[in-house]
Amino acid sequence: MRRLALAGVAAAGIAAAGVVGMTVGGRGSANAEAATTDGAVATVPVVRRDLVLRDDVDGTLSYADGRTLSSSAAGTVTRLPAEGKVVTRGRLLYEVNARGVRLLYGTMPLWRRLAVGVSDGRDVEQLERNLVELGYDPERMTVDESFDTDTAAAVRAWQDALGQTETGALEAADAVFLPGPRRIGQHETSVGSQLQPGAPVLQVTATTPVVEIDLDARSQEIARVGAKVRIELPSGRLVGGTIASVGRVAETSTSAQGEVSDPTVAVLVELADPGQRDGLDGAAVTVSLERERAKRVLAVPVEALLALRGGGEAVELVGASGERTLVAVETGTFADGYVEIEGRVAVGNRVVVPE
Repeated sequence: MRRLALAGVAAAGIAAAGVVGMTVGGRGSANAEAATTDGAVATVPVVRRDLVLRDDVDGTLSYADGRTLSSSAAGTVTRLPAEGKVVTRGRLLYEVNARGVRLLYGTMPLWRRLAVGVSDGRDVEQLERNLVELGYDPERMTVDESFDTDTAAAVRAWQDALGQTETGALEAADAVFLPGPRRIGQHETSVGSQLQPGAPVLQVTATTPVVEIDLDARSQEIARVGAKVRIELPSGRLVGGTIASVGRVAETSTSAQGEVSDPTVAVLVELADPGQRDGLDGAAVTVSLERERAKRVLAVPVEALLALRGGGEAVELVGASGERTLVAVETGTFADGYVEIEGRVAVGNRVVVPE
């Protein structure tokens, strides 16, 4: 901020100083310190705080890690869970020909039939860990990459509990390995439909609510992983969030008329408290991203500013004995209903604000 020569003007001479009114009335903030009243004068303290300049961008409520599940077998869809339901380990994702496809936790897809005699692999270890977590044969089976007779016995115990034929083998169409609990999204088919291998069945996501942003690539520098953001939900409620990821590739889209959009990067924001989410999937929200921060500056609510007739701005100080003095100030950053000031003022000084 530019420095300026400062002069105090006694309260009795305020009119002579030419105060013409507040420069930015109406930009006050509900975040301002609560004013106290001394007679007919309302005052707030000068504070030291960060002032944050923000850019508002459009976002969409969603859930993380969305993907489409495809059928591994031909047949008739006999059961689909309700959209929005959360499915956990061992529970049903959908049914084909009355045979359930169940959720198991893991990152490697179930790409083959698992039975005694298959080669060692990480998919075998994933299965064994799930069987242990589900409570089937945790004492005898060694969790490793080898499918042995103990593994087969544990699979048979699980099949028995599900009322299935006890083969001791896991078919590729019996389960899906996904990283954790899944939330059922949009159905891609319906009960009674005929499926072929590879046909889409339904969409699933993680259970973590997120906000998806298509950020103008020219503004990419304001999105930093780990940065805190402010989110305005469809209800108008403000909640906090954290940037979880920022895309590294700018993407464009082409309209039906052949118009190419400006390049954007994908930004994913996680809500600080998932329980605060409101609004339907796909609902529009506004996300405030930090563009610049003035750290630990002297600040007063914007409505405390007065314009001087001869130019410049001032605040009106109230002393311990009630004396009122007009003090010229230089302004800096405006943000969050506050303005950065510099002059003959200090933290704790009381300044006049409209009642």
